[in-house]
Amino acid sequence: MAILWIGLCLTLGGVSETTADDSKRNSKSSEHVYWLITTSVKDGQLDNLKQINAEMVQNTKSHEPGTLTYDWSISDDGKTCYFFEHYVNSEAVMIHTKTFGEKFAERLLGMIEINSFEVFGSPDEDVKNSLSPLGAKFHRSIGGFSR
Repeated sequence: MAILWIGLCLTLGGVSETTADDSKRNSKSSEHVYWLITTSVKDGQLDNLKQINAEMVQNTKSHEPGTLTYDWSISDDGKTCYFFEHYVNSEAVMIHTKTFGEKFAERLLGMIEINSFEVFGSPDEDVKNSLSPLGAKFHRSIGGFSR
C-alpha cells in the first residue's frame, strides 16, 4: 500500500507547469478542496511523527501558497493522528501531493496507517482519480460558505 501511495503521489502533478502562485491567483472559494484523514500511529512512531510534521509544515508553509490550512492533531493517548488540509483548488492539491510524494511519503507512511480519507469541496477529476485508489471518499456540499 505504501508503494502504491508513493507512486501515485509522484505522478499526481503530471506534466502540468502550474505553479503554486498560479493556483492561489486563480482561486474561488467554490473551488476549494479539503480533507480529513484519520490515521493510527504505529507503535513507537509518535516522536518521529512529530519530527516529520515539523518538516512538512515548514516546507508547505514556505513553498505552497495554495495551501490554506495544514493541521495535524493527535489524540490524548497518542495513537490517532488527524490530518486536516485545505487547498484553494485542485491545482494546489496536485502541487502539494507531488511534493509530498517526492520528499515525505515513504517516511510518513512507515509511521501511520490510514483509517479513513474523507474529501470535501470541489476536487477535479484528476484529484478524484488520484486519491480514489487510496480509499478516499468524496462528499458533495449542499450549501455553505468559505472565507
